[in-house]
Amino acid sequence: MKTVKLYFTGFWEDFDNENNLFTRILRKRYDIVIDPVDPDFLICSPLGRPYEYMNYSCPRIMYTGEFISADFTAIDYFIGYDDIAFGDRAYRFPLFLYDVTQFTDKPLTEDEARDILKEKKYFCNYIFGHDTALGIREKILEALSSYKRVECAGRHRNNMPNNLTFNMATKLPFMRECKFTISAESVCYPGYTSEKIGHAFQTHTIPIYFGDPDIDKDFNERAFLNYSRFPNIDALVDKVIEIDQNDDLYIEMLCQHRYHIADYEEMKFIGLENFLFHIFDQDKEEAYRRPRYYRSYWHETYLKEYNHAVYTIPFRACRKLGCWESDF
Repeated sequence: MKTVKLYFTGFWEDFDNENNLFTRILRKRYDIVIDPVDPDFLICSPLGRPYEYMNYSCPRIMYTGEFISADFTAIDYFIGYDDIAFGDRAYRFPLFLYDVTQFTDKPLTEDEARDILKEKKYFCNYIFGHDTALGIREKILEALSSYKRVECAGRHRNNMPNNLTFNMATKLPFMRECKFTISAESVCYPGYTSEKIGHAFQTHTIPIYFGDPDIDKDFNERAFLNYSRFPNIDALVDKVIEIDQNDDLYIEMLCQHRYHIADYEEMKFIGLENFLFHIFDQDKEEAYRRPRYYRSYWHETYLKEYNHAVYTIPFRACRKLGCWESDF
C-alpha cells in the first residue's frame, strides 16, 4: 500500500485531520500519514487564515462549501460547488453532500409520511445567524409570518421563548418538529447549494428554497418549493398555505424522492473517490497542475506576502480591539 504524507489547513475549528471525509476515502487505498511539516499533498479550505495554504509548496487540493471559487494559479485541484470543466483539475461536490454517511435508499412510504406528520408541532422554522444582502429569505419570512407564526430559532430575528437559540450543529432535532423550513441561501449563483436544503430533507420538512438557479440538476422539484419558480412571493405563500391546509398534498411531497435521480448520492461519492484516487495515484511531481514559474510565481509570492501581512501583530491587535470586523 502506497504511503502518502498528507496535511489539512484552513478548515473549521473542530475539523479532525485524522478522521474526515477525505481520510476515510483515501485510507481505502493508501497508508495516510498526517504530516504538518513536509506533506506530499495538501488538502486546504479557505475558512482559516487567508491564503494559509500558500505556505505549502506541494500539490494543493482545495475543498470548499463556501461561496468562494477556485484560483487555479494558486491551487492544483478544486472540489466545490462550481460545475467546472477543466481537464482533471475540478470536481463538483456541493456542501450538502459532505455529511452524508448513509446513502438515501428510497423515499418515504405513505404510512411513514403520515406518522411523521403526526409528530409535527410547528408550522415553519427560520434558523439563520445573519441577514443577507439580497434580502430574499427575510422577505419569505415576513410573507409567511403574515399567515402563521414562523419559529425564528437562530441568532437572526430570534423570537423564541427565553431566547432559545439553535445553530447548525444543534438545529436538526427542532427542525424535525416543523412542517416547513425556510432553506434560503445568502446568494443566488449557479451550482452553489449549501447544507440548508439537505438539512431540511434530512429532517423530513418541506424546504422553501431560494438560491441555486440550477437546483433542479440535483434535487427533485416535486419535493420542495422553489422560490424562483413562482411569479411573485404572494404566489409562493399561497402554495405553502394550500399544502399546509391539505394533508394529502403535504404527504405527497414528503413521499417524493429528494434527488432528481435515485442513486445521486452514490454516483457523486464514487465520482469523488475516483477524482481523489487519480490525484493520489500520481507521484508528487506528476501531480502538479498549477503553473509555477514566471508571472505565476509572482502571483504565489504576492499571496504569501498577503498571508504574512494580514497576521502581523498590529493587524491582530486591531482585530482584538474591534477596529476591524469580520463579515462572518
